[in-house]
Amino acid sequence: MLAAVMKALREPLRVEEVPTPRPGPGQVQVEVRASGLCSSDLHYMAGTSPVARVPIILGHEVAGVVREVGSGVGGVSVGQRVVVHYLVSCGTCEMCRSGNENFCDACEMIGKTIDGGFAETIVVPEANAIPVPEGVPIEYASLAADAVATPYHAIKLAGVRAADTALIVGLGGLGIHAVQLPKLFGAASVIAVDVSAAKLALAGRLGADHAIDASREDWPARVGEITGGRGVDVAIELVGRKDTLQAAVRALAPRGRMVIVGICPEPIEVDPYNDILLKEAVITGNCDHLASDLRELLPLIEQGRIDLSHSVSRRIRLSEINEGFRALRAKENVPVRIVVTEMT
Repeated sequence: MLAAVMKALREPLRVEEVPTPRPGPGQVQVEVRASGLCSSDLHYMAGTSPVARVPIILGHEVAGVVREVGSGVGGVSVGQRVVVHYLVSCGTCEMCRSGNENFCDACEMIGKTIDGGFAETIVVPEANAIPVPEGVPIEYASLAADAVATPYHAIKLAGVRAADTALIVGLGGLGIHAVQLPKLFGAASVIAVDVSAAKLALAGRLGADHAIDASREDWPARVGEITGGRGVDVAIELVGRKDTLQAAVRALAPRGRMVIVGICPEPIEVDPYNDILLKEAVITGNCDHLASDLRELLPLIEQGRIDLSHSVSRRIRLSEINEGFRALRAKENVPVRIVVTEMT
């Protein structure tokens, strides 16, 4: 089969023939129909987030059609459309049994520690092949595998409630989807912050009540104005910068909850007394997402309660993948998601 293989760090992927994987007991072979390009892949290629081995096939936002099943598989069948949950866990440890497979000690990640979905086919455990409802386009299903599921997990961790004001800092591939999610849980208003006018305009179309251009305004001061000085009930930080993290913490209202999604390479400074203790604030990290999040999301996409009609910025062939990553790196035409939809 054809696959886009990372042969070495800081080099273009090589699209070449590799052996086609066959499913063993409890596994399914999926013919890949859509595989999203994520900024995380750029970190893997640059070596700033290490992969387990080289060479490796990247790609963790994967959806397709089951083409072959191994012995003992009963939950999915040949011809069924599925989205791949990218965390492959043991299924038997305490964390897995409690539905928290993101903390499994044996957990591996498709497209980072084991071969991923920039390929014609991929073999995964049956538990990782989640059926896609008929009304969900296959490209949307692939985006759900990370670009939607990860911010959805963060919103759940934040415990968004009725009448909350939610702050979304950073409108990249995850943040632009995070904008839609607080109101699913009853939030009264959503404030979006970014430096891209195009992303802020899209956030407005997707339900943000306030869109703040951080390149033009003192955004923490503007958040204070919008909330009458009270602050926000929920903050989701998806940039991973020291200044935005610190500002988001300070923007919290009493009993505010913040979830950190963006990966920050340096420590941040907070005032434990004023920023946390006096507010009874809660600051939580976000570690990927769960298979259960994906199962919850897919019907919401099918029902139109999550709008992904603006999410596929460009469709490319596997042979064009390096051009796709160049465009993503350069933020050419302000992409939400570039998706490989033809494996040739």
